[in-house]
Amino acid sequence: MKNRGIKIYITYTVLLLLAGAAVLVVGNNALNRYERDQEKLNREKVAGYTATPTPTQEVVIVEKYKYMVKLPMSLEVTAENAVLTGTEEGEKTYAIEASAEGYEVGVRDLYGNEAVLRYGEKLETVDYKMVIPDNFRVEMKNGADASAFITSVTDHEDYKWCYEFADMPRLAEYSFDNALAAPEFKVIDNLGNEILPEWENESFYRTGQTVLPEIEEDVMSREEAVRYIKMWSAFMSDELGAKYIFKDKNGNVVPYEENMNTSGLTYTITHPSDHGFSLLKDYLLPDTYRYKVLRGYAYGDDINLSSKIEPDPKYKDLALTNFVRYGEDIFSVDVYFKKIFRIWSTTYSYWYQTNEYTTNARVFFMKDHKTDKWLIADIYDIINE
Repeated sequence: MKNRGIKIYITYTVLLLLAGAAVLVVGNNALNRYERDQEKLNREKVAGYTATPTPTQEVVIVEKYKYMVKLPMSLEVTAENAVLTGTEEGEKTYAIEASAEGYEVGVRDLYGNEAVLRYGEKLETVDYKMVIPDNFRVEMKNGADASAFITSVTDHEDYKWCYEFADMPRLAEYSFDNALAAPEFKVIDNLGNEILPEWENESFYRTGQTVLPEIEEDVMSREEAVRYIKMWSAFMSDELGAKYIFKDKNGNVVPYEENMNTSGLTYTITHPSDHGFSLLKDYLLPDTYRYKVLRGYAYGDDINLSSKIEPDPKYKDLALTNFVRYGEDIFSVDVYFKKIFRIWSTTYSYWYQTNEYTTNARVFFMKDHKTDKWLIADIYDIINE
């Protein structure tokens, strides 16, 4: 009996010890969980992300992280419908706070293009370049002022000898840097037509004016323009004011006839001593580069007069195209013709060797307010157009 009582006592004592240990473990776990929760609440409260509990609501803590993102300064970045500001050091650095899963922000460029940038992705931007005449108008789709993207304005090579006398178009270079996609805009040309840029290697070049197919009659008649061009083509030959007088061996004048036999005849020719410049100058705008060059040719010491040309040469395939009006007092027109003529042989004293000379040139006419006449301001050959 005594031994049995001792065993019951020991068993009871062990049970009490086990129950006490269980209470200590449960209490300790509860205390540790409470301390951890308090630590998180305090940390999030400092960071500004405290979740306030209610008697019936469980406390939920959302971990927040700070992501540093560098983007070009011209881009606008938004998160949660708010525009973010960043620090500027060549690029803008944005501090974006989001969950551990990463961030998602909206990005907009200066030209109205939009994109979404997510954590782990790379934002691609492209630089676009456009060169057009500065008298063309650009209308941005997003309403931005297109002139803000002009980086340079330079003279047009084709008009270099006209700038002194007229307000001619220049070339404007536009730079659309850090674009999320090709900028969308309309280009309005000199005639009011809309041009859609066709990008090639992120570039678009359109340096010429939009042309009309024919010269406008209210500006200059076709016949008058042809007369100017024929006068030009006769410079440095005997055509300008030339008069051939044929005589037989007795000194009698022999009237000239086409395809006449000039064997045994002598001739004299009268023409201006300056090789036609005295006549041509009435068709040239004074003091222009072209005027000075031609005058130098006419009076130069090393002048080499072209071969004597048969009077009244023939012209074929004559065309006046690509009319451009740059202003009230200046326009250009492209001229094409083939001139057919024969050359006088001083050795054999007869006309020989039928020649064909092709002219393909752009002629600039400018109004001379002193005489109220259209005069040639410049002319150059058209090559590879």
